[in-house]
Amino acid sequence: MRSSRATEPTAPTAPSDEAIEDFYKAITEAHLALLDPEHAAKMQAYMKSDIPHFGVPKPQSRKLTMQLAKEHFGTDPLQRIAAAEFVWNKATHRDHLYAAQDTLDIASIRGNIEVLPLLTHMIDTGQWWDLVDAVQGHFSELLTTHQLALTKLLREWVHHENKWRRRTSIIAQLKLKKSTDTELLAYAITENAADKDFFIRKAAGWALREYAKSNEPWVKDFL
Repeated sequence: MRSSRATEPTAPTAPSDEAIEDFYKAITEAHLALLDPEHAAKMQAYMKSDIPHFGVPKPQSRKLTMQLAKEHFGTDPLQRIAAAEFVWNKATHRDHLYAAQDTLDIASIRGNIEVLPLLTHMIDTGQWWDLVDAVQGHFSELLTTHQLALTKLLREWVHHENKWRRRTSIIAQLKLKKSTDTELLAYAITENAADKDFFIRKAAGWALREYAKSNEPWVKDFL
């Protein structure tokens, strides 16, 4: 008779410091090999970033990051989360920040509540639209798997002093389509309607435009 152990999934484990540092080094070296100073300067200017770029196009950067993450950590969520946090905190270039976020883009992390502290940290320290919007999809997934907890959190973020958390509360449901919690969406937009900040106003328009693809009558009535 086959042992039941053969079918049991491997429990997530924390990576060693050495493994994480090796991953960071591999990410850095892979980007340095593709260094493009001219493109890097253009990217930094476009993003209005104080932190420099390596100049690697985003699709290419993502591809090499996903491959390296797979080689170093497989699909283990805890190892991926720990590695992403290390890369994010030790970043010397904006490409490191993108790589940290790409490291989280795997099925075992989508909807996994363990990633929430890191997502929040990325929002609080990223403080710009490219980095904040990149984690939006995780919030849609978490609203699906942990609806009550995430709804409560996002309702708190609606009034947060950090505008990037407020922006997240507005755009958190972009991918939910017909599953969108319209009460939460309306609350987040209405409570921030008087805010004249470009990124808050843009978030409201984006959220409504996206939901209109699934429920145009509701959006028209709301407006």
